[in-house]
Order: sequence, then C-alpha cells, then structure tokens
Amino acid sequence: MRLVVNIPTYNERENIEEVIKKILPQSKLLPNIDLHVLVSDSHSLDGTAEIVKKISQFNPKVHYLDVKQRGLGIGIVKGHRFAIDRLKADILAQMDGDLSHDSSTLPVMLDFIKKGFDLVNGSRLIKGGNNYLGWHRRIFTRGSAYYCKLSWGTFDLTEYTNSYRMFTKQLFDKIDFTKIPWRAKTYIIQPSFLYAAIKAGAKIKEVPITFKDRKKGYSKAKIIAYTIDVIKFGIRVRLEKSKTLIKFLSVGTLSYFINAITLGILNRGEIYNLIVLSKPLLSMIPSFENAETFWFMTIDRLFVSSIISIEFAIIFNFIFHENWTFKYRSHDGSVLLRFLKFNFSSFGSPAVQLASIMIFARALHLHEQIGLAVGVIIGLFINYFVNMVWIWKDND
Repeated sequence: MRLVVNIPTYNERENIEEVIKKILPQSKLLPNIDLHVLVSDSHSLDGTAEIVKKISQFNPKVHYLDVKQRGLGIGIVKGHRFAIDRLKADILAQMDGDLSHDSSTLPVMLDFIKKGFDLVNGSRLIKGGNNYLGWHRRIFTRGSAYYCKLSWGTFDLTEYTNSYRMFTKQLFDKIDFTKIPWRAKTYIIQPSFLYAAIKAGAKIKEVPITFKDRKKGYSKAKIIAYTIDVIKFGIRVRLEKSKTLIKFLSVGTLSYFINAITLGILNRGEIYNLIVLSKPLLSMIPSFENAETFWFMTIDRLFVSSIISIEFAIIFNFIFHENWTFKYRSHDGSVLLRFLKFNFSSFGSPAVQLASIMIFARALHLHEQIGLAVGVIIGLFINYFVNMVWIWKDND
C-alpha cells in the first residue's frame, strides 16, 4: 500500500529540505506502507525546484511536480491527481511546506484510515490541539470554524481551514471538483474540499495537531481575501441546502390555501369570510349538533370536510414534490408506490391538522381556519424530514 504525502509549495527553499527529512523517517512507524513525498510546486522562482530535484536524484521516494500555475488549490488537486495516476498512490496526505505541521502525526492519521475512515482531518481546535499562529490568524481559524458550522450545518466537526489531512484514493475520485473553487488564489480549497468530502459521504475522523508559525520565509495567506471567500462559499452552501426547503415551503403554502379553500366551500360555502355558495357543498351532512357519534368521534360536516380537504392537499403536495421539489432526488419504485408511501407518511401531518381544527373549533370555539393554519405549520416540518429520508432520498 502506497502513501503519498503531497506538499504544495511556492518559494519554500528555506524549509523544503527539512520538511522532506522530517517526513521520510516516519516510514519506520508505518509497517507495510510505501511512503513517498511529492512536492507540487507552483513554479517557484527561489530555487525550491532545484533543491527537490537534487534530493530526488538520490532518493526515489521523493518526487517533484511543476504545476506551473500558482494557487494552493491547483497545487493540491494536481498533486493528488499526479500521485494517483503516476505514483499509484492508495492513500493521500497533504502538509504545508513551511514546517508548521508535525510529521509525527502521519502514523496516527494512517491508523484511522486503516480503521475504515475515509478522511482524517487535523484539528487545532479539539482537545490536544494547539494553534501557535498570531492572534489575528487564530481569530480567523476559530471564527471560520463557527461560521462553517452554522452555514454548513456540520456541528460534528471543529476544524475547517487546516491543510493537514489524509484520505483515501477512493474518496478523492468521488469528489466533484466542478462544485468547489479549487483554482482560486486564496486557500478556500481547504474548507471547500472538506465540504465536498462530506457531500461525497466520507466517514471523517478528527485528530489533534499542533500548528506552528513558520520561522523562515513568508506566509502567502491573504486573510482578508480568504475570509471573503469563506463567507461567499458558506452562503453558497446555505443557499444550496435551503433550495429544497424553500421549494417545500412554497408547495406547502399553496397546499394550505387549497386545503383552506376546499374546507371552507365544503363546510360553509365560503372562502374564508367570502360567501361563494348559497349553502355548503356538503350541506347534506349534518352539523355537529345533529350528527351521529360513533365511539368517541362525531361524524359531522366539519369532520368530513376536513378529511376531504386534507386529502386534496396531500394529492397536490405529492404532484409538485414528485415533479419539482424533489425532482433531482432518488425516485425509487413506481409512482403509485411513492404516492402510497407519501399518503402513509403524511398521516402524521393531517392527524395534527385534524386534531388542531377540532380543538380550535370545538374546544376553543374559534374559527376552524385558525386550527387548520396551526396544524399545517406543525405538520409541514414533520413531513419535510420524512419526505427527505424515506420517500425522495438523497442520491448517493
């Protein structure tokens, strides 16, 4: 099994040789692992290339790739692609080339990969982790973490902007790079790659790391531009995640009006307080005072009208969810089967609506439309989660 540690660089002649010398001895702690180092260089002008090429002449475990274009994301993505295609890597890792990462964490990361995790993420923000950068960059790290948690909805992760990671070749091949800004000039590749891994269904483990500030050379991090990119990416993720919910709520809103109008015409001959019929459409069914009681239920006009109007709304919901809201999600089985599942799963929502209508109309002596509105709001969110996890599942 081959592990390739990818080190993206730009003008790191003062650090790169020492970085390589610290990584290679870790092979003694990695039994049955063929450890290689790949320096993916963004066409450095300071002699970084010459140093790495010289080392590679005497050590076949060290490789140099001139990616020509500048940008951390370009170096990372093209480096990993080279490691898979040319170096036949099974496992990929990435580290900074400025001695900020401790190579002794590599065996720890690999141990979790062997245990079945797809990605092991180094974190400065969990117990045992340390961040020795300047105060402004510590604020950025922690602030970005909180922001990503909220915008992504990923509360089980602590670190998002760190570049010390290890993952499988299979995970890298599953990443949709058309959805992440890997060619950007900032370091947005770090959080965006992590999000893409989550979308790809990666099993992720975080391990504590110590991050030291560089002693030689200069940092290429552009904090203000990076912050703007993190914010923009978070907004994009939030909109993407909210798109289905917005559609669901839109259909739910229209469904409510269909439900309310049908209920009003059947029970009162009215649309809210607007009289549209001289008598209720179901006037042949007696009102509550004259209706028969079966067990504990009184089968009156309001009860029957509620059942019919709710089913009308269910049919409307299904048609629009099937062809619009959840159009791009999995459509397992026949349409009829999904419709039956939708009706069954929707039982909780109409039950809530029906109970709400009866409580408001009979117990509180308020208009049944108030009960319907309250029931719809409660049932709407119940249905949303059931639809997402059972009827129209996410495509793997």
